[in-house]
Amino acid sequence: METIVSTKILTEAQQSVLSGLDIQLIEHNFVSINLLPIKLTLPYNLLIFTSQNAVRSVLQHPLATTLKDCVVLCVGKRTAQLLEKSGFTVCCSFHYATDLTKYLSANLKEFENMTHIAFFAGTHRLETLPQFFAKYLPNVEEITAYQTELTPITIHKKVDGILFFSPSGVESYHSCNPAGEEKVFCIGDTTAEVAQRYWKDVVIAEKPTIDSVLDQVRDMR
Repeated sequence: METIVSTKILTEAQQSVLSGLDIQLIEHNFVSINLLPIKLTLPYNLLIFTSQNAVRSVLQHPLATTLKDCVVLCVGKRTAQLLEKSGFTVCCSFHYATDLTKYLSANLKEFENMTHIAFFAGTHRLETLPQFFAKYLPNVEEITAYQTELTPITIHKKVDGILFFSPSGVESYHSCNPAGEEKVFCIGDTTAEVAQRYWKDVVIAEKPTIDSVLDQVRDMR
């Protein structure tokens, strides 16, 4: 029996994808999220979200309903679903932040003419979008909406596979567990880039979703 570590606690439905496999699944949330109070300087022409956590933080604000008429761009299928469920209209959603920067570049004149754009991010956000904004869109206000904390534990047994769902999850796991010959499954390119610093055998999910990561594990058994 192989031992697989998930760096995020899975739902029962997600666990069922792995049912029937000869594995022991160890689950732990190697990252915790704390939503932060935010300050809004209304009005905004455009809102940019890169995670569900940023959306949840904004929804806590007493003026959240006033934002629902804004144009919205986001990264991630689940982020788009949460926004739409909460009453926002998503103009475009993208798999990765790099896809979003390509879209912004292709329509740069339109976004340059906007007077006030809000980008909601976390404390461990990547530099992809901030660097782009600094160079091309100084009208973007970055708002820190949530705090990411690493919550690692040491795994006291031989591990055969690891499931990673964020760059922060990789760093958290590696802070207490040295890299070995484990097969690593990653939710997307940016997570894989960090994992490849430590592991050689890295598999990237076909789609940047938890279900796609689990499908890769199941298909490789």
